Parts: sequence; C-alpha cells; structure tokens
Amino acid sequence: MIPRILYLSFNDGSDMRINKELRTLSQAASVSLVAVGQDLSQFYAVDSVHKLHFVTGNRKSAGTLIRYFFTCVRLLLWHRYDSIHIINEPQLLVLWPMLWFQKHVVLDIFDSIFLRKNRPGNQSKWLKRIVYAPVDCTIVTDENRLGLLPEFLQKKSLVVPNFPHELFDSPLKVHSPHLTLMYYGWLGELRGTETARELLAADPELCVIMAGWLADDASRTLARHPRVQWLGVLPQTEAMRIAAEKADYILCVYAPINDNNINASPNKIFDAIQTLTPIVINAEVKVSDFVKANKIGFVLDRYRPSDYISLCRTLFSQRESYEFDVSLRKKYTWKNAESALLKAHGLHQ
Repeated sequence: MIPRILYLSFNDGSDMRINKELRTLSQAASVSLVAVGQDLSQFYAVDSVHKLHFVTGNRKSAGTLIRYFFTCVRLLLWHRYDSIHIINEPQLLVLWPMLWFQKHVVLDIFDSIFLRKNRPGNQSKWLKRIVYAPVDCTIVTDENRLGLLPEFLQKKSLVVPNFPHELFDSPLKVHSPHLTLMYYGWLGELRGTETARELLAADPELCVIMAGWLADDASRTLARHPRVQWLGVLPQTEAMRIAAEKADYILCVYAPINDNNINASPNKIFDAIQTLTPIVINAEVKVSDFVKANKIGFVLDRYRPSDYISLCRTLFSQRESYEFDVSLRKKYTWKNAESALLKAHGLHQ
C-alpha cells in the first residue's frame, strides 16, 4: 500500500525548497498538500502532488488564516495519514492538539521562532519540550542549525541541505560594462534591501536584478527604482538561469540582529556554485566561513560597510576573479539530500 503524506505549507507553492521536497516525496508516497495564495498560476509544484487543497486569499488576512487552518484541522480529523509534514513552529503550535493523534509528525524548520528570539539550544528547554512534544522527527538545513536545537530534539533530527535541484548547465556569462547584482528570494530591509539601496546610491551605473517575495514597504520601493529590473516571483531554475547569464554577484546579506540571521542557511550559496556566480555575504553570518574557504564570493567585513563607493569599485574589479571547483557543483545537488528527507518520513529510495 502506498504511504500517504499530508504536507502543510502556509505558502503558495512558489518556495524553492518546498517544491523540491514535494517532488521527492511524491515519487515515494501519495502526497496531499494544503497551501495558500492569491494566484494558483504561481503554484509551480501543482503537478508534483496527488491532492491539492489550495486556499485562495491573502496570507496576511485573518479570514484566509482561519480558512487555511480549518482545512488543516478537517483533514487531520477525518483522514488517516502515515506521515504529516509541517513547516515551521507557528503551524505546529496552532495545530498542536490535532497532531497528537497522528502516526508520524515531521517538523521542517525553515526559520525558527526560538532563534529569532535568541533562545538557541537548551535555553527555555521546558517550553521547547512542550512545543515539540508531538514531533517524531525534525528537519533542519545544515549541521550548524542542528547544533542549535535543544539536545533532546537533536536525537530525532536530520539535516536536509538546501541544495539546488540538479547539476545546472550554466551558460556563458555575459558581463555588462557596469556592475550587476542579482537579489532574489525573500526580500526584506535587513536581508538585502538596505544593502542594495546603498550600493545603488554609491554607484550611478550599478544595476540590480530583483525577484521574489516583497516582505516590506522598503523592498516594494526598491523594486520601483529606475536601475532595478523587477521580475516578480520566479521558479528557481529561471532565477538561476538569469544569475548565470547576467549577474556579476548574487546578493546574500543578513543583518546580525538575531540568532536566526547569524545562523542563516541560504540556498543562494549553492545557487552561486551551480551558476558560477560569486556571492556577496557579510562576515557576521557563520556560513560566510564556507564562502571564504571555498573562494566562491566576496565577504563583507561587516553588515554595514564604512565605504560603499570603495566597495562597488572592489566588487567590479574582482568580478571575473572567482573560480568554482567542479567537485563542489557535483556534490551540492538535491539528489544528495533526498535520502535524508525520505528517511525522515520512513520512506526509502
């Protein structure tokens, strides 16, 4: 009998990691998905799931929230699944009473609320025991974030890295006369927007290619800048193709305001390896050590550099000086991460 998985995602299906997980799980199980968004055409994983429960509406609307969680509760009460896959702790907390009656619960932590509150490891251990009580297996994106879980949870946790879907056939890059940055993904003031704005102000010829989810007013304003090419939400392969062809650097900075940002695990690092496009990241982010060690990008000495004009000149002069090891491209692909995801659900390749 084919295993049945209920995948709960408060997303419209355009998230790159969610798409990869759904495609992998659907090859080994019958996957039912609850998702939410305003436009089903943005739902890139629609062909990957066996049953889609799509809640139409604005994710910031109270009415949409109620309808989404009512749908989740109805499915949890009236259907029996072999495994429940739930994204992040807020959903876990809302559905906490319903999850006790399930056979197997997998919590997939993208952005931990405890790291946002600077409470890593065994801090607030009593509260974490309550929050994570229904969970049978936890997924995190790298070994560093695994070590930030409480000890009792580490014992039933797995690492599923955020690698690109496959080895990317990177086209020949065409450098323009000016500096071009690619800024995509989750777009927020303290996770790239501020830096892009300062660089645009420092270099009157610099251009930014921008795509993804606009998280705040500052990012929406940046998208309208005359030297910003705004592309909306794109599939990962399309964003990678544009980066490979046109971008001198991929922007990937995080304000060091909490443990979640400092311990970020961005897929852009592995996108950079596949597209042969160096990354720009700040030294406060721990994964910047990996960037420096493998010489795959430029590491800012701090989140807010003292001289953006000099920084632009340096980035321009060094944009063709990066070499990417072929072995890294072969190592960091999704096929090398799939087995851990399947294991989390008790499935096998």
